[in-house]
Amino acid sequence: MTKLLNANFARLWKTKSFWVCLILAFGVGLANFLTSYSVQPECAERLGANMLSNSSNIMFFASIFAALFLGTDHSDGTIRNKLIVGHKRHNIYLSNLITTAAGGLLIMAVSWTVVLITGLCLGGKIGMPAGELALKMLICIGAIIAISAVFTLLGTLLSSKSTIVAITLVSTFVLLIGAAVIESLLDQPEYVQSYEMTVNGEVVQTDPQPNPMYIGGVKREILKTVNDVLPSGQLMQMEMGLGRHAELMPLYSLGVLAAFTVVGASVFRKKDLK
Repeated sequence: MTKLLNANFARLWKTKSFWVCLILAFGVGLANFLTSYSVQPECAERLGANMLSNSSNIMFFASIFAALFLGTDHSDGTIRNKLIVGHKRHNIYLSNLITTAAGGLLIMAVSWTVVLITGLCLGGKIGMPAGELALKMLICIGAIIAISAVFTLLGTLLSSKSTIVAITLVSTFVLLIGAAVIESLLDQPEYVQSYEMTVNGEVVQTDPQPNPMYIGGVKREILKTVNDVLPSGQLMQMEMGLGRHAELMPLYSLGVLAAFTVVGASVFRKKDLK
């Protein structure tokens, strides 16, 4: 296992896609913060929230890195070579998962660091209680590790680099768009205010009317739970400053990580790599 990890990390530092994603995360994080600062300088007083505001971008960059990194294992025949020299399949799978998660976390760390250092240089403040910031950072870390388990399953079980890249990126878009749609549905108010014009030409406010777009009851609780469990939903909520059941999200991420790892490793053990 140690040899596999050493080899993976040695390749990680030489992988162009990793450095490109790292640079993009740095640039996008810096550009977004400076744009917000130019429009609203007081945003520097909320550096904690600004650090988390690029969560969906981080997931996208992490997916690009994971797809290209794992796809190369197949295109270069690296996985077969590892098996030939005697490495166990479950060790190969776990080493790929650890490397993919580490790459995603490094991309996240760069995005956070550039916002924090730039903001502090501009006289900013964290603007969030330490405990709250620590919990939200933990949620983001857990979400990236959990989504890395999804990327690892796709990247290890598929055999074509182009297929891995295509399906991983499509899956990422679907997860992010799905989380955004769920948040949009949950954000609908139960009642909406309407206005009407009187015979005198005055616009008056009428009684609030039920919003047909509002989702309540069991369906609402199901949507909340789904978005809390999905890594993309967790990151989206952190990005938007939400977090309905924040204390449970790390546990959900742990569950997603365990489920996808067990399934992926089990299927990979039986996969024909010839």
